[in-house]
Amino acid sequence: MGEHNSSVVFYATLIETMYADVADRFRFSDTESKRDIAEMRSRLRKEGLGFLTKTLPSYGKALDRALSSGIPLHIPGLKLRPGTQLPSFLGELTSRIFDKFATEKSDADPEAVKAYRQLVYLVYKLKYEPTPTQVVKTCKAFEITDVEIGESSPDFDTVSRRILVQARTFTSRVLGTVHPREIIPRHGPGAVATGEDYTEKMNFSRIYSTLEAVYPYTEYFVLNLNQVVDEQHLYAAMLTDEIGTAKVVLVPKDSRGPRLISCEPLEYQWIQQGLASIITSKLESHRLTKGHVNFTDQSINRRLALEGSLGKPWVTLDMKDASDRVATWLVKELFCGTELLEGLLAARTTQTRLPDGRIMTMNKFAPMGSALCFPVEAFIFYALCVSTLVVVKRYPWRKALDRVYVYGDDIIMHSEDYAIACQYLPEFKLMFNISKCCTAGFFRESCGCDAYKGVDVTPVKLRSVWTRRLTDPASLESYIAFSNALYDRGYQRSAQYVENYVCKAFGPIPTTSELNPSYLRFCRPSVCARAYNQSRFRFRVNRKLQRLEMYAPYSASVLKRYHFSDRREMFRRLLSPNKHTDLGTYAVPHRSCLKWGWHAVA
Repeated sequence: MGEHNSSVVFYATLIETMYADVADRFRFSDTESKRDIAEMRSRLRKEGLGFLTKTLPSYGKALDRALSSGIPLHIPGLKLRPGTQLPSFLGELTSRIFDKFATEKSDADPEAVKAYRQLVYLVYKLKYEPTPTQVVKTCKAFEITDVEIGESSPDFDTVSRRILVQARTFTSRVLGTVHPREIIPRHGPGAVATGEDYTEKMNFSRIYSTLEAVYPYTEYFVLNLNQVVDEQHLYAAMLTDEIGTAKVVLVPKDSRGPRLISCEPLEYQWIQQGLASIITSKLESHRLTKGHVNFTDQSINRRLALEGSLGKPWVTLDMKDASDRVATWLVKELFCGTELLEGLLAARTTQTRLPDGRIMTMNKFAPMGSALCFPVEAFIFYALCVSTLVVVKRYPWRKALDRVYVYGDDIIMHSEDYAIACQYLPEFKLMFNISKCCTAGFFRESCGCDAYKGVDVTPVKLRSVWTRRLTDPASLESYIAFSNALYDRGYQRSAQYVENYVCKAFGPIPTTSELNPSYLRFCRPSVCARAYNQSRFRFRVNRKLQRLEMYAPYSASVLKRYHFSDRREMFRRLLSPNKHTDLGTYAVPHRSCLKWGWHAVA
C-alpha cells in the first residue's frame, strides 16, 4: 500500500509541475491556474490514479476527435466557461485552439495543442500489470473477433468479388517470384511457446508433419547430413506431431488492459522469421510497392502525416484489431496464385493455448507475435486499398498505387479516396477504428507522429511504473530518458522534478551532455551542470589516452554462458555471423544490469 501511495504522490506532483511549466509558457492568470489545480486535486482524491490514466486521456481523445473530424469539442462532465461552449478546465489552452463558440476552429495555436496533449497524455501509457478482469476481457475479445471473421469466405457481391480478383492479380505480380523454400531461417528475440531459452534454441526436438512437408528437418534444421548421422539417437527420439500449438501471453500495455501476444513454437518461429525476411525484402524493393509498403522506415508515413496536417490531401486511417482480423481464408484468396501460399500455410500455427488452458483453433491467419503477422497484414491492406481504387474509381494502376501508403496497420490515403476503402474493406472483415481515423481538420496521426498544422504535437509519455527502489536498469533508463525528453521540449521544472526524484531513489546520476550515450546521464548542457558533477563524481586524467574521464554508471547487457555442439554452433554463426561474437556467451534479451566504469568526457 505504501508503494502505491508513493507512486500516486509522484504522479500527482509530476502533473502539477507539468501544469506549472505550461502555465508559465502561456502566462495563465492566477485565478485560472488555481482553479485548474484545485480541480485536479479534487478529482485525484475522488478517482485516484484513474484520473491521470483514464479521465485525462479521455479529454485528449475528445480534443483529437474535434481536430481530426471538424466536430465541436465536447467533454461530458466538465463545467463550461461562462458565455462559451468550451470547458472551464484547461480553458486557457482550449480558448487558443477554438473560437469562443467552439463551433469552428479559428487560427489555432499548434503550441497550445501540443501543451494540452502533453498534459492529458502524460501518464496515459503506464505499463500496469493487468487485473484478472482485464485478462478475461482481452481473451474474450480475441475469441469473439475470431468467430466474427469466420472460417470460410462470405458470399461477396459483384464489386467486392472484382476487388478480390484485382488484389489476387496484384499479389501474383508482386510476390509471384518469391519461392518459400529459398529462405534463411533464424530465431526471433522473443519467447517461444515450447519454452526454450536462448541456450536451447538450436536444439530442435520436434518434427511437425505439416511443417515437415514443406520444410524438411534435414534441410532446414541442421547444418548438414553429417550432423544427422552423428546425432541419429537424437533424431530417432524426436517428438512427432501433426501441428504445433502457439501460446497466448498477456503483457502490460496501459491502464486500459494488457496486450495479447502469441508465442510460437520453436520450430515454427525458426521458419516464420525466414519467410518474413524474404517477404519484407521483396515488398521494400519491388517497383510496385517500394516506398509505399514499409517495414523499416516510418519517416515516410510521418512526413505524409505532417503534410496532411497542413491541408494537403492526405488522411490517416487506423485499423481495428488489425492482426486479429486478417482471416486465413483471405490469405488463401489473395495468395492462391503464388508458390508462397504453401510456405505461409505450413509455417502458420492453427491453434493456440489460452491462459485458462483451453486450446482454441484459430480462423485468423497470424496473431500478433507471429513473425508473419506484420508483413502479411501490411501487404493485404495495401493490395485491397489499391484494388478498391482501381475497381470502384477506375483509376489506372499507377495512379492508384501512388495514392496509398502502408506501415503495418497505419494506412495513409488521398482524401478523395479513403471513403471508398472504408466502405469496401469491411466486406473482407477488416474494420477501421473510426475514432482514430483522421479525415478532416488539421490533425493527423501515423506511426507515432501526432501532427497539427505542420507541427509535431506528439506528447512525451511516461511508461515505466514508479517504484521507490529503481533496481531495474531498464526502468532507471526509462526515467532518465523521460526527464531528458521533457528538458528538450522546454518543460524544465518537470525534468528537474524527475531528476531529483530519481537521484533520491538511486543516488547521483551524471548531469552532462558530454558522456558517451551508453552511459546513464541527465542531459543538461550547461556550465552549472558540469560544475555540479565535479562535486559529486570522481574524475581522472588518463595520461595514456590523454583524456579526462568520469567514473559513471552505465547499462550493460546480462551475459549468460551456453554450450552447443560444434556443428550447432557453426550453424548458428553461419545464419547470424554478426551477432553474439563472444564464443560461449550471449546477451539475454530484454535484461540489463548496472555497471560503473571510466569514460571520456569531451
